Amino acid sequence: MDRVRLAIVGCGNISQLNAPGYLQHPRCDVVALCDTMPERATRRAREWGITPRIYSDFKQVLDDPAVDAVELLTPTWMHADQIVAALAAGKHVSAQKPLAISVPEADRIAAAVARARTTFRVTENFLYYPPILKAKELLDSGAIGEPSLVRIHTTRAVQITGQAMDLDPDAMVWRRDPGRNPGGPLYDDGVHKYATAVLWIGEIGDISAIVTRGTDFLAETPAAAIWRFKGRECLGVIDYTAAPEMTIRARYYRADEFFEIHGSRGIIWVTRGTGEMLDMPAVVLIRGSETVNYQVPADWRLGFDGAAADFIDSLLAGRQPAQDIHTAKHILQVPLAIYEASRVGRAVSPDSIK
Repeated sequence: MDRVRLAIVGCGNISQLNAPGYLQHPRCDVVALCDTMPERATRRAREWGITPRIYSDFKQVLDDPAVDAVELLTPTWMHADQIVAALAAGKHVSAQKPLAISVPEADRIAAAVARARTTFRVTENFLYYPPILKAKELLDSGAIGEPSLVRIHTTRAVQITGQAMDLDPDAMVWRRDPGRNPGGPLYDDGVHKYATAVLWIGEIGDISAIVTRGTDFLAETPAAAIWRFKGRECLGVIDYTAAPEMTIRARYYRADEFFEIHGSRGIIWVTRGTGEMLDMPAVVLIRGSETVNYQVPADWRLGFDGAAADFIDSLLAGRQPAQDIHTAKHILQVPLAIYEASRVGRAVSPDSIK
């Protein structure tokens, strides 16, 4: 394969972040856009300066012999059927996170991946975000010694300043349907954070949690979970808070993160994620009286660009990109274990979620 001919399926909010990395790749051609609202696909084509084929039915994409690969940016409840069908049709598949809405769906996808002769991955932009990769580099170099705790804090706001992306509120409609979405931020957004923790340290073990459920199905604040990483003397903590009366800087969504990795010889901070709340270097290394600042690129969209490039490069090179089906299933089991741990009031292993 000398070039990859890609179809983007789903032209809603997140396509504005996923598409640019494909459009700028020198060996990728976006040859088709598919959306149940074809006028939306036509509008995206105009915005992106391309003239692809416009489809309103996913089957049209699968029947198109000029499409090598698909990027699925559709609602999560549609993933299992679409992934299985695309792999059966001989397409390479990249699917927007989360993998699916249940473990049986994940298992069905895994069976399809095992049968397929093409490549599958879950799109996970946090794995390509420069500050997170810099922290990984420092951690692997031994800069803070043996890690003992990872904390990932998320602040959710109502008001932001500096928004650079139009958001269609209809994207939240299916997310508020418990039949089509098993949870709120700890599931839909949290998978980014669990993937980051796994990248840094390894698989997540038994989890204890408290999750607050408000009147809005998607609220889940305040919430916190703690776990032990498998085979490591290291704990992980994730927490979500809401600040409805605070305005933050953010170009894309109404949230920002702060990451800490504590080790035997020091601490790493990643001070920027989705937003731009803090006037600090993106990565800070603290070792007693020594503090080193790293001004790495910190536009959150760069993670999406990296994810797109890695999918195309992996297809051209014949290798498996992150996140493979096995990792993606583990990442899905984590928030489901968090909900169960909160419900039963005791620690729950992600592996026990079937």
